[in-house]
Amino acid sequence: TTYRSHTTFDGKKTVLSSNNSNFVKGSEGEPTLISWDDAETYFHEFGHALHFLSATVAYPTSHSGVRDYTEFQSQLLERWLTTDEVINNYLVHYKTGEPIPAELVAKIKKAATFNEGFKTTEYMASAIMDLLYHTTDPATIEPQAFEKQQLNKLGMPEEVVMRHRSTQFGHVFSSEGYSSGYYGYMWAEVLTSDAAEAFAEAPGGFYDKEVSDKLVKYLFSIRNAMAPEEAYRLFRGRDAKVEALMRDRGFPVTK
Repeated sequence: TTYRSHTTFDGKKTVLSSNNSNFVKGSEGEPTLISWDDAETYFHEFGHALHFLSATVAYPTSHSGVRDYTEFQSQLLERWLTTDEVINNYLVHYKTGEPIPAELVAKIKKAATFNEGFKTTEYMASAIMDLLYHTTDPATIEPQAFEKQQLNKLGMPEEVVMRHRSTQFGHVFSSEGYSSGYYGYMWAEVLTSDAAEAFAEAPGGFYDKEVSDKLVKYLFSIRNAMAPEEAYRLFRGRDAKVEALMRDRGFPVTK
């Protein structure tokens, strides 16, 4: 979890941010070892911290960002976990100091696309149903019949069900937080994949100074003081492309 606040010392505003992890502590005298998933979580939460610490707006807590943009910065930071610089310096055996074998890293990257067809379909079904519920006269809706009718229209495979069935879809019915905004998780991933390709294509890779400067200047520091689509264009030079996410998930891209 990342906690953020801003306070004032001697008339100067100071931004405070902390990452608080509940990793399982090692036995007495033994180091605390974390899993790959824990390491991804650590980088993810550190992305939230950097986003907050980079803020140049007066009240960063009030400029947290729009819903479909909130997780983008933290998801992007996860990409640094598999760079050579992190692998060789931090992903090392706690006894020998040897970096994690390249073969194992390759396996982890290859496994990342496993079952993505299923996961993408189940998620999109719920995201689309969310939008349909919020753009249809509720007086005409009987949830179970409406769900079945709309999924049939979409051509939903019988083998896959929605991630959240209509009658327990808390994201979109319990508050305004995610109402008609459940799609935001995936849109944040589109931004993440597209921004990651900007680094991958740069001369300095994920440590390219020019791209890093743009990242902080346009996507981290101003938070939502500028329309996010405008800020992203300043960073990337264009709108984000969905094809980047398709490549990340192992789907064939023809253009």
